[in-house]
Amino acid sequence: MGVTDIMNNIRILMVPVILIIGAEFLLIGLYYFLYHKNQQSNRKKINFKQLILGALFIGYIVFVCELTIFGRGSSHFMQMNLQPFSGYIDAWKKYSLRDLQNCIFNILMFVPLGVFLPLLFTKFKSFKWLLPVVVIATLSIETYQTLTGAGIFELDDLINNSLGGIMGYQLYRLGSSIVQHKKVKIKSLVGNLKIPLIMGVIFVGMMIVYAQQEFGHLAINAYTKSNMSEVDVTTSLDLHATSTVAPVYKKIKHTDEVETLLQKKFDLSELSRQEISGDREVLLKDKAENSYTLYINSEGNWLLTDDLYTPVQPSLAVQETLVKKAKSMMDELSLLPKDGEFTALDNGVFEWTLPDQAELNQDYWLGEVDLGLKPDGSMYSLSYNIHEHQLVHEVNILSPAEVYERIKHGEFPQIKYNALVTEEELLIKKGDQLTVDLIELSYMYDTKDFYQPIYRVSGTLNGKSWFTLIQARK
Repeated sequence: MGVTDIMNNIRILMVPVILIIGAEFLLIGLYYFLYHKNQQSNRKKINFKQLILGALFIGYIVFVCELTIFGRGSSHFMQMNLQPFSGYIDAWKKYSLRDLQNCIFNILMFVPLGVFLPLLFTKFKSFKWLLPVVVIATLSIETYQTLTGAGIFELDDLINNSLGGIMGYQLYRLGSSIVQHKKVKIKSLVGNLKIPLIMGVIFVGMMIVYAQQEFGHLAINAYTKSNMSEVDVTTSLDLHATSTVAPVYKKIKHTDEVETLLQKKFDLSELSRQEISGDREVLLKDKAENSYTLYINSEGNWLLTDDLYTPVQPSLAVQETLVKKAKSMMDELSLLPKDGEFTALDNGVFEWTLPDQAELNQDYWLGEVDLGLKPDGSMYSLSYNIHEHQLVHEVNILSPAEVYERIKHGEFPQIKYNALVTEEELLIKKGDQLTVDLIELSYMYDTKDFYQPIYRVSGTLNGKSWFTLIQARK
């Protein structure tokens, strides 16, 4: 889930929270104007500041319950992950902001708890009383999720939520110091922000280390090692142990010049544009005021379409003319780096396909270009999904025998081979039988857009289809 998705979900969840807080504020206001304001001055005053804080605190509790308890289903019954900092380890191995943001969000979720408790209750101004409540609160949520199947009991969540509560308490201490001394004391500032400062230093260090690496990270390296001590692993393959090499390629993107090329070729002018997370959407029009949309994604693929045209199947006579027109137009556009396999599809769509030939040890391209033509020969869609791979150099890779040894030692990720497979079926347990039938070299993009060699290992687990992927580079 991306940042945009998280923010959209938060907006939805905030609706009942705002309604509850609004209702609380209304009741407080009614009480003040209809009753409290008219009472004698010698009666005990009610602290309305505490009432407002209490109303906000209740809204916060509702919000946390929405995130962690309500409407979460029951698909994770009695599942636990007791590996500490596994979320951070996986995020590093994948170099994934999406994985890291889950850890950070679990910290931020409990920061308000560390602020509200000492503001509302004098006892919690002491850290020795606050910490157990923070730990018990997150432990209760994790236990509830485990027993009801609403989520997985994760030690990481317990650590992150507790860190969030501590950070909130430190922010409270910092705020109290500023109010008391009427200024910001450097010692108090550094002391009460040490957790985010330490985490910031760690993250910066990780970015520096990552930047110094030649290649990026592969998502398949984020896995939990399987216990294979009592699993029967066999193969009939003749596996050689000779060291070997394989090429690594760099993905090259050509998106900057796309807009200029298409606007010039099809005489289009720009109406508006929108950019989200590296993706671009450009609205265009031609001389006849027909509207087009150009979508360019962050991976380098793009699609230009006529917004109002509905594709139709041309007649056989028109089809022959369109074939010549399509080939001529493609030559003029010069989008194909080499000859591709030509196919005429339905509805006036023509496709050029470049096969994957990574074993050639030279720059190569793969993918396809689709061109859609109207019966009059004008373009209504143009889709570009060609990937250019520039040869970097060769690297030493594992031998098939070494790959098999990794399988025997449980050093591989559990991968769902179809959507119907459950997480339980992926787990390899005592007494299982795993047969390796094929170990073949393939390729995968890493987080720096290098096309790295990997091994695809397939076979059967207890008689059912099974496969995994293992990084080939040593």
